[in-house]
Amino acid sequence: MITQDVIQEVFKVHVPTFSVGSLGVADTKSELGVLTFLSDVKYLDHVNGNGDIKAIFLEQGQDLILREDIVAIYVDDPKWYFFSLLNYLARNRKREKTKVASSAVIHPSAVISDVGVVIGEGVVVEPNVTVYPDVIIENDVIIRAGAVLGVDGFEHKRTSRGIVSVAHDGCVLIKRAAEIGVNSNIVKGFSYRDTIVGEETKIDALVHYAHGVQSGYGCMVVACAMVAGHVTLGNNVWVGPNASIANRLTIGDDAFITFGSVVVKDVPAGHKVTGNFAIPHDRFIQNLKASIK
Repeated sequence: MITQDVIQEVFKVHVPTFSVGSLGVADTKSELGVLTFLSDVKYLDHVNGNGDIKAIFLEQGQDLILREDIVAIYVDDPKWYFFSLLNYLARNRKREKTKVASSAVIHPSAVISDVGVVIGEGVVVEPNVTVYPDVIIENDVIIRAGAVLGVDGFEHKRTSRGIVSVAHDGCVLIKRAAEIGVNSNIVKGFSYRDTIVGEETKIDALVHYAHGVQSGYGCMVVACAMVAGHVTLGNNVWVGPNASIANRLTIGDDAFITFGSVVVKDVPAGHKVTGNFAIPHDRFIQNLKASIK
């Protein structure tokens, strides 16, 4: 649990009494309560509308109307306090010894953390793979040569006290019969949103699969694609080669993103999009034909 005692231990400041189960952002859900921060008042309604938020870092002097059950913790830089606390908790996390199933086949050149990894039955780990702590690999997964699982992603916050590089305190879950391609990078998530590669999802070579990306069943993510942080892929999504998907988008079931597309808004289930910026494929073809008449 995160309490006022933890805050006082880390920052040597006195704060009101509170107790929550986790850190999180404005939409994080937790039955044990969430501690968040507010650096932009435009998110105040999101905070008040999330009944699981029970404490919040606010900037000194802000006179905001909070829901009655939210404890306000006034500090000079809410963002700095929040991410510094996240870093402290991440770096002091206790992990169990790594567990590897007897039928797993791991190449001698692979580097597997001694702690915080679970590898299931029938898993194949090819040469020069690196698996960092907090990675769970379910049964019958294949990790191709040179892939990296569980690395901290690109998350750096500008604050009044300088740039804070944010430790990733979540995990990576590679579900049954998934495949991670050659030299692909699967980034660790946060405690408020783990990274998940869905069951039977196939990821090709040189794919960047960022923190908090979560895919459903049977997705195909083809070579050199980039899926940015906190994206949700439904079931049976196709992401073509060299495609890029902007952060926090939702790509619906059976959606199809063609090669080289740059996706900057949600894609509904069953839709096919093309282009930079991506639009419905049929409209893209119509525009293309019209431009060459």
